[in-house]
Amino acid sequence: MLQDAYNRKIDYLRISVTDRCNLRCIYCMPEYGISQKAPQEILTFEEIAAIAKLAVNLGINKIKITGGEPLLRRNLPRLFSLLFSISGLQDISLTTNGVLLERFAKELKETGLKKVNISIDTLRQDSFERISRFGNALEQVLKGIEAARSQGFLVKLNAVVLRGINDNEILDFARFAQEKNVTLRFIELMPMAHALKTSQDLFISCAEIKNNLESLGALSPINANLGSGPARYYKVEGTSLIVGFISPISCKFCFDCNRLRLTADGLLMPCLNSKFGLNIKSPLRQNKEKEVLALFKKAVYLK
Repeated sequence: MLQDAYNRKIDYLRISVTDRCNLRCIYCMPEYGISQKAPQEILTFEEIAAIAKLAVNLGINKIKITGGEPLLRRNLPRLFSLLFSISGLQDISLTTNGVLLERFAKELKETGLKKVNISIDTLRQDSFERISRFGNALEQVLKGIEAARSQGFLVKLNAVVLRGINDNEILDFARFAQEKNVTLRFIELMPMAHALKTSQDLFISCAEIKNNLESLGALSPINANLGSGPARYYKVEGTSLIVGFISPISCKFCFDCNRLRLTADGLLMPCLNSKFGLNIKSPLRQNKEKEVLALFKKAVYLK
């Protein structure tokens, strides 16, 4: 078992499979994009699976595949097939912006995948273009949600709320999630290194979002087994709707963090906001498994 200096059990690994994305969301990256890694710098599926197997031997039992936008990675379903062959992995999920999900939903489900988190920050085309700096892709995201539902996935919708942009859609999101019978999660905006002043102007707390939602019914906290992340879940009384809140700014959740993060180019990060990472790609490619295991333990110690 992996346990850090604060007696937190570390059993969850988030794996980025690409640094590329087909959107340019204003809270995520600069308008001009970022410098992309060369293909040889990115971990192969076999390398990711090898790392996952070593991590499971140390006590990791939950993995989430992320990006960038993971569905941009060619033949991504093959990675899930590799991961599902690893004994001891209890939970594997995917986070996506949904643009390509309709195309891959059936193939992903056939690998054994059951859980999909879909980011959707607005239900309005003009706001979608403003937030994502992209053209008419909202319809593709909505089709991706429908495809995931039709394949029987457990779907969670993630919405980052931005003051003056989509905060007038909070009730619309709630009604949409109830109509689709999916879980809804609101996420506080985290500071953007490329636009700190903009981050402050756009920030809206989960407490304010909750107050807005109270017009639909009282929010009662529940202990829902809906994932391994930091969301706190509530049921809207008088409805079937379950809403989660992820509040990294107004109500920090570091005290019960159970996660490590692996970047697409093989850096093991103790925290999403870490300014450094441990290079496990090099020892892995040199077949130094003991060194990879030692670096996992070091990353946990550095949390």
